[in-house]
Amino acid sequence: MSSSYHEINLHLGQDDAQEFTALLDQNLLPDLSGYYEILYEENRPASDETTLVLYFPVECVECRWDLEAVLLACGIEHYYLDENTIEQSDYQEAYKQHYRPFVLGDHFAVVPSWFKDSEDDLRFGDRKRIYLDPGLAFGTGLHATSRMMVRWMENNPLDGLRVLDAGCGSGILTIAALRVGANRILAFDVDGNAVHATKSNLELNFSGEYPVEVLKGGFELTQIQEFKADLTLANITLNVFLSAKDVVTNLPGTRLIVSGIILEQKQDFLDAFPGWHLQSEMEDDGWLVMEFNRQK
Repeated sequence: MSSSYHEINLHLGQDDAQEFTALLDQNLLPDLSGYYEILYEENRPASDETTLVLYFPVECVECRWDLEAVLLACGIEHYYLDENTIEQSDYQEAYKQHYRPFVLGDHFAVVPSWFKDSEDDLRFGDRKRIYLDPGLAFGTGLHATSRMMVRWMENNPLDGLRVLDAGCGSGILTIAALRVGANRILAFDVDGNAVHATKSNLELNFSGEYPVEVLKGGFELTQIQEFKADLTLANITLNVFLSAKDVVTNLPGTRLIVSGIILEQKQDFLDAFPGWHLQSEMEDDGWLVMEFNRQK
């Protein structure tokens, strides 16, 4: 992984940002190393504008033009950019300024690693902790899909279950699943940053051994069928589901919990996977979490 990044600060309206981040999460910019939205900033006035901070490998000379081409294709006209080249350590320090502890669901608190055991951490009392240092991996707990997946697990304890975490990102769902009783987990992601982040965050949350295997790869992994999961958590986008249609159709277990799907894509998913029967759904900010089951 490069030790330097090309940083682009994209300033745009909040509605446009929501549309644009949905596209980023579908890997529309394949050279993108990671991004985050500035959600907290001292003395920042309330505004309809927000800032996305995007990171590309420093050797990616066309990244700005690729970014602007996507903005143009989306019909996003009102924005402005500023650019920097930064060291990895600078990125990490910048990220820490804008990521703070927060309540998640009814029983959880997400605490960045640099706040662990601080007063900000202790004020959450007996809430279950998810300590995170996401780095460049997706999954801070701030995105609607992550929030809803954790809420679903709060309402549906996983006591004794074997769980697949497809597209594990930072490991947030793996950690939450262990906190609500999962017996064993197989987590996987195509992104090496995510695999590293998940392993690091598991060590941050659990001392000693923990019943999790983390693999780099996608739905082509042979270990998926060998694992014999009871349930799959999949916070991934529609195009990833469709590209692995046969595997998703024949996933082990009888329950599939899906997020990463926007409301307009719901019927496309249902049409693609008729063997999975919709049992319940939640919606937040245009995103869905859908619970499916099927007969053995």
